[in-house]
Amino acid sequence: MRSNVTRTMPHLEPGPAWRGFTARALMLALAGCTAVPTVAPPPATAPAVTKVPVSSADGRWELVTSTFIGAGRIPGVARATLAFEDGRLAAFSGCNQAQGSAFHVEGRLEVGALSTTRRGCPEPLATFETRFFKLLQSNPVYRVEDETLTLLDGQHSARFRRAAASGASTP
Repeated sequence: MRSNVTRTMPHLEPGPAWRGFTARALMLALAGCTAVPTVAPPPATAPAVTKVPVSSADGRWELVTSTFIGAGRIPGVARATLAFEDGRLAAFSGCNQAQGSAFHVEGRLEVGALSTTRRGCPEPLATFETRFFKLLQSNPVYRVEDETLTLLDGQHSARFRRAAASGASTP
């Protein structure tokens, strides 16, 4: 037997108004499901890195040995040198000179952009100079122990001795 509910309650039958209401309700529900743009949190700021002048290495240093030239020098060529003073570095490769800022940052030597003279250097001095200046700009680990300065990066190392006070290079 059929129920008379539909016949006695005609207002419950879905008509055009009901279908329109249902369509609008469905659209609003779907609109609520769309992705809401999220705001990314601000990037975390790294703690400030303290740069201090390389005071423990102040003075003039002469290259003794390095991994890019065994004896630390090329026969007949002046010995490579470094000099530190008031946050500045001066370097001499045996051919060209370079200078820039130099700071101690977390156990490393941070050298700013080097300005260099541009003399043409004969081989093997040209190769030595390229490696020497590259080591300086690689932010090497540096150690000063007594009268010895050591620079180390992942590829090369160089050991220097404190130069005599007169500033004359030792042959």
